[in-house]
Amino acid sequence: MRSLFILIVVQFVFICCTSDVHENSMDQIPPTVPVTGLKAPVEFQVLRVPDHLTKADFSSHRQADFKGIISPDGKMVTASVIQYFHPDNLPARFLCFFPEPDTLINGVASFTLDGTRDIIYSPVAYAGSLYAPNPDFGFSFRHELSRLNVTVTLSQDKGDVQDMLLLSAEVLTYNKLQLHLDGPLAGRLKVAGDAKKARLPLRDDAGSVARNIHLSEITKDCGSVHVYAAENPVLVLTIQGKTGTFTRELTLPTLTPGKEYRVEVTGDLQNVLFKASLSDWIQGDSGEAKL
Repeated sequence: MRSLFILIVVQFVFICCTSDVHENSMDQIPPTVPVTGLKAPVEFQVLRVPDHLTKADFSSHRQADFKGIISPDGKMVTASVIQYFHPDNLPARFLCFFPEPDTLINGVASFTLDGTRDIIYSPVAYAGSLYAPNPDFGFSFRHELSRLNVTVTLSQDKGDVQDMLLLSAEVLTYNKLQLHLDGPLAGRLKVAGDAKKARLPLRDDAGSVARNIHLSEITKDCGSVHVYAAENPVLVLTIQGKTGTFTRELTLPTLTPGKEYRVEVTGDLQNVLFKASLSDWIQGDSGEAKL
């Protein structure tokens, strides 16, 4: 009799446990979903819209709810914390952005840029609800900054350029930006109200600041930098020559967010003239400026 009682208890516990597992598996939102639009894998900030709200509103958020881990091939994202559908069949909605902000207040993420990272954003994505999950749930990203890769070539004879040293290469641009996450301005990137322009240094692929580069007729790669696209950035070159140190500034045209540009600078020392051509311009066109 005792053995029969124990068997009944064990069966009851087993049924309860398997029932819980089944219900949880039904409630669970797929942790890994597809993404599009990424150039490289990064770790995203993920915000979940409060389920009871009819419209996306992140005013109560002060930080991300969890992280989104991108696969090495940049095609899938996995939630760092398992998410579940609301038991009352309320909709589940999520938003992703990168990088981690300085502050997140009233649905606005604020960033201070150093030129090494892009700002990336995906609009709110609908995961569906408990009884109607969205089979097409995923994220579509867009890059908000432009990336400049700068090369410098001198056109004079070797004897005139052997002492030319590029001390620094920087881009003057706004480095304090704000990204709206909800409301009619959702996805809009703007300059912070207290922002001032700052010089962001170009860096090589290893992240080292470009400095003390010997210039010659051979094209020298001076590195790259991410910049705010909506305001005309200024390329600032500080060069040391035989007669001393001088600075040249080149105002670039307005850029397109998400595009990468190759800025080819050529220097005519005899006429003290520097000019730059930009490839991969809008619709494949090119632009040119002088300094």
